[in-house]
Amino acid sequence: MTSNKISMNDQYIQCIKAGDEQKNYSGIRIGPVVKRDVMKASTMLEHENQFATILAFDVKVERDAQELADNLGVKIFQADIIYHLFDKFMAYREEIKQRKRDEFKSIAVFPCKLKILPQCVFNSRDPIVMGVIVEAGIVKEGTPITVPSKEKTF
Repeated sequence: MTSNKISMNDQYIQCIKAGDEQKNYSGIRIGPVVKRDVMKASTMLEHENQFATILAFDVKVERDAQELADNLGVKIFQADIIYHLFDKFMAYREEIKQRKRDEFKSIAVFPCKLKILPQCVFNSRDPIVMGVIVEAGIVKEGTPITVPSKEKTF
C-alpha cells in the first residue's frame, strides 16, 4: 500500500480490519510506486497471484515501475478514494476465486447419498436406469456412484 499521507494509510488499515475474512499486507509506504515496490510484491508470485498486488492510493505510479509490474505479473490498483481502491481489490480477489472454481469444476467430486426407490428400477443392467431420492449432498452430471458393501460403509 502506498499513499501520499500517513492518515490515508490508517484509513486503509481500518478497511482491512472491517472485513470478515483475513486480509494480509506486507508493507505500507508514503510516496509514489517505484520499482522497489514492484520487486517486493513480485516475491508473492511464488505463493499466489492474488497476493502480488500493490494498492496505490492517491499517488503516482512511475512508468518504469508500471512496465516492470506488467512484465512480472504484479497487479497495481490505483484510485483517489480509499473505498474505491478497496472495492477494486476485493473484486479482483473474487475474480481469482471464480477462475479457480471454474478451473477445478471438472475434476471436483461432489459427495452425495442416494436412496434407491425399489419400485422405480427400470433397467438393472448397463445402463442402469432407476429412480432415487437424494438424502444428502448434491448430485451432478458425471458424479461417480458406488454401492457400499456391508463390510465397508463409506
